[in-house]
Amino acid sequence: MLRRGTISAALLLVLAGGGSTQAHAAGYGTDGPLGVALDTLFKRFDSTLGNIPAVIAYLKSLPTLFDFRITALLIGIAVAGLAAEGFARIVLQRARLRVFERHAGESPLRAFLHAVAFDAIALLALWIAARLVVHEIGTEPKPHATIAHQVLIGLIYWRGFNLVFRAWLRPHTPEGRFAPVDDDTAQRLLIGLNIVIVLPMIGRHLMMFLIATGASPAVMSTIVLLVVPFIGGGLLYVVWHWRHDMAAWLAGMVNEKDPFHALKTGAAHNWWVAGLTFYLLAGAAAILAALTERESATRGLGVVESMLILLLLFETLAYRKTRHLRMEVPTVGDVVAGCVRFAFRVLVVIVVANAVVVDTLNLMSPAQWEPDDEAMRIAALSGFAAYAFWRFVKYRMDRYIADNPLPVAGFVADADEDVPSTASRLRTVMPLIRVSTGITIFALGGLLVLSELGINITPLIAGASVLGLAVSFGSQSLVRDIVSGVFFLAEDSFRVGEYIDSSKVKGTVEGFSVRSIRLRHQNGPLHIVPFGQILHITNFSRDWTTVKFNLAFAIDTDIELLRKTVKKIGLDMMTEPAFSKDLLQPLKMQGIVDIKDGALMVRFKFTAKPQNPSLIQRIAIRRMYESFPDKGLEFAKPAYAMFAGLGGAPAAATRAAAAE
Repeated sequence: MLRRGTISAALLLVLAGGGSTQAHAAGYGTDGPLGVALDTLFKRFDSTLGNIPAVIAYLKSLPTLFDFRITALLIGIAVAGLAAEGFARIVLQRARLRVFERHAGESPLRAFLHAVAFDAIALLALWIAARLVVHEIGTEPKPHATIAHQVLIGLIYWRGFNLVFRAWLRPHTPEGRFAPVDDDTAQRLLIGLNIVIVLPMIGRHLMMFLIATGASPAVMSTIVLLVVPFIGGGLLYVVWHWRHDMAAWLAGMVNEKDPFHALKTGAAHNWWVAGLTFYLLAGAAAILAALTERESATRGLGVVESMLILLLLFETLAYRKTRHLRMEVPTVGDVVAGCVRFAFRVLVVIVVANAVVVDTLNLMSPAQWEPDDEAMRIAALSGFAAYAFWRFVKYRMDRYIADNPLPVAGFVADADEDVPSTASRLRTVMPLIRVSTGITIFALGGLLVLSELGINITPLIAGASVLGLAVSFGSQSLVRDIVSGVFFLAEDSFRVGEYIDSSKVKGTVEGFSVRSIRLRHQNGPLHIVPFGQILHITNFSRDWTTVKFNLAFAIDTDIELLRKTVKKIGLDMMTEPAFSKDLLQPLKMQGIVDIKDGALMVRFKFTAKPQNPSLIQRIAIRRMYESFPDKGLEFAKPAYAMFAGLGGAPAAATRAAAAE
């Protein structure tokens, strides 16, 4: 008693006295709420420590309640059950390995279900063996049967979780493993997760044992107060000892292409900070529950822990099933998986909120929390509907973007020949439509969710309007660029892949944002031009273009023969598949436009699509050059060319001298 009084006095001197001093300094006084709460808490702590002799007396009375036979049978429940499970696993081990070898590659889900079925058979063997031992205890006396039933339930609870953890980790069987870890890490994590389940389970079943054996509330509080530090210390050790293994699991599920990859990876490697904090709070809540005889706090934290574990397992399963779907083009499976993951996360948030508000913090009673819980459920459904609608719309837009690739300006060595030279109007504005649609859906969905949660959204709407007005006045040039761009896009002034003149620079449209356009010059430079600085746009790639060019012929050329020959070349090109789609009007001669330096200047023209008219022009000139000599048609020669053939030998001598 002297030691107990000394401890209580020291605690009261350090905590209560210090707290009272701080309360006086803060102006609360010993009669304030804080002082009263501290005084009550320390009195209960002192009273709890005063029950240690009663605890000792209770422990001494236990041998009178359990004889050797009952004690052996209670221990035999766990021994028989674990032995039966282990034997069943050994028998089924070869069959399990054959399942993974046969089905893991072609049907992972089938292999998983078969393996879980084998583990379930082992768990069934555990239940049968343990149940036989429980049957030997019988139903009388009642405390013995109740404790035996609790041992059986606890054993099934532990090994059931072990079955789930084993299904996800699969030590030494990487073909069926869901968690992105190696064999050694999977084995260590399986041990750590089992400890996380067993330690809190010991605390819960200890309470049930105390109740079944008729322990008084004071004795129960004291025993819990003495046991909690050991359980809490074990859980803290698990978090710290296995922190790197769990970090490997969490970091392995982060997509490398995720824009928040660095942030998520850092959070995964530092998860142990949240883990230590959680179990410290759980230990404090358990001690507080023992002092105040209120078990709801520990029950609430237990629910939070269970939901977090389920969330980890579900996210791992979703990662395993969708990691092969991570590609540039979204799939229906990717969309469905995203919606299911979002729904499960929302469910976890609702359950955790209920456990924290009602059980852990005791801020509301279940009846008081019911309207808020209903509002949370409606808000969750609204948020899920908005998210699912956005994922479906985004899927359709992404598929359209993937099926209609953009042309690439300039030189591209591995360019696809099937890619069109210019984009359609819808394909050009699709990225802007996708961003605008996403912002609209999330803004409206967010406001709807906040409204369902009871938050007045009128000030938010008014504040957003005022903020938008202030931004518009303070950023007039930015607003001018955005508005000009909207009108240019609405009028279909340009598309990606088209060659335009923007009054300042020329180039092929390579892309655009909400305020500027990117033009690629034919020589390679990239111009970024704000929409507000564009006075006009001349589009050289729209609809059709007429190309006119002049060629010089000899002065005595037969013009009629030249016209017929050129017409035949143009008609032939119109019938060829390589030019029939692009050539709208055939090559034809317009007539003599000038006589210059003893040569006839003749004009030709053709009409084609604007994508690549220079290619048609080059092919036409080449065919004219190849076919004219056979027709006796000659191109004009420069004036000095006539002197090259005069004098025979002198000309040759002149060329030889020039060569020397």
